[in-house]
Amino acid sequence: MQSVRRRHELRVLQALLEHGPKSRRELEADTKLSRTTLSAIVGDLLQRGVVTEQDKESYGEGRNGRPTKVLKLNPLEGAAVGIELGRARISISVVGFDGSPVVQETLETPAGPSLSDKVQLAAGLVGDMMERGELRPQAMLGIGVGIATRHADPLSLADQRDRRQREPDGLSLDPLRSILSVPLLWDNNIRLAALAEASRSRAPSEDLLYVVLSAGISCGAVIKGSLLRGGNGMAGELGHISVEFSGSLCWCGGKGCLERYLNVPNVLSEAVLRGGHFDSIAQLAAAGRSGDPVALEVIGWCAELLGRALASACLILDPRSVVVAGELAQFGDQLLDPVREAMLAHRLNLGERHCTFTAAQFQATAGSHGAALMALQHWGIPPR
Repeated sequence: MQSVRRRHELRVLQALLEHGPKSRRELEADTKLSRTTLSAIVGDLLQRGVVTEQDKESYGEGRNGRPTKVLKLNPLEGAAVGIELGRARISISVVGFDGSPVVQETLETPAGPSLSDKVQLAAGLVGDMMERGELRPQAMLGIGVGIATRHADPLSLADQRDRRQREPDGLSLDPLRSILSVPLLWDNNIRLAALAEASRSRAPSEDLLYVVLSAGISCGAVIKGSLLRGGNGMAGELGHISVEFSGSLCWCGGKGCLERYLNVPNVLSEAVLRGGHFDSIAQLAAAGRSGDPVALEVIGWCAELLGRALASACLILDPRSVVVAGELAQFGDQLLDPVREAMLAHRLNLGERHCTFTAAQFQATAGSHGAALMALQHWGIPPR
């Protein structure tokens, strides 16, 4: 019964989100709900503040009598909380019903507290936001949590408000549930950052491949506005595509994995082997822009390996957009131009293919914003 009522509620909210303010009679026609059912749902939404009722602003010529009342969404009262438990950062995002950020907060954790400690710290941050009035518990639809290196079992994502998602191995998220009594979902933080990146696109329904090149390689795919998780929750492991079949052994057991080569320490070591020395990727990128021959060699080497992996991934997923983020994204077009050329070599003669390759700017709250969007998609309405 709960799920049926929830579906009816979402039909009402969807109509208001897509078509703007509506009278009760118009909603009845749009949603095909009975007057009794619609009245009960609207009454509950009004009480919770998710919708407001006001006089219609214009009525057309020749209109007399009492003004018509219309219902309108209050996006700040149907919000979601997103939390990222990153490797060196905790971020919190409150995102409105329309997908817009309401408030954001970050806490750097360079000392490396345990994941359990990060859960406690995040709960404390949420509590502080509640005390300051930046987060109203009664307005929240749910919580989304992004966790570094953890991937959710897709079978555990089929929960409803009265069912709990399976916990990450060896970790309890109960402190977050205790501070804010709403349902909770979690997934990989980079995957959720991909969802945030897709929401910023001019056409958020287009397919996107989001690649982070940093201490390791992470990747997320968004297909028609929804995350691609795969049958076992492991979709997007671009770093473990082999780019050198006889290459070095990777920790995963494979040989020549992209992640074995394109990680920050190894790229800097590669520069040393080629006769250069750079203290950071930023320094290497700057040298490349200045025309330093060793830097250009190293960046070209990175581009060749990345191009091999992305060519394979793009042949399978056929995304309209590939976004590269992370520290190596500082190489910009010197990294991406050879990748674009590698893609052009795989035309297949099956028809025209259009795919853009861009470097993303760093967003400290990308993971938490995406986590809130996941919560909205699951318990609310996918943001436009």
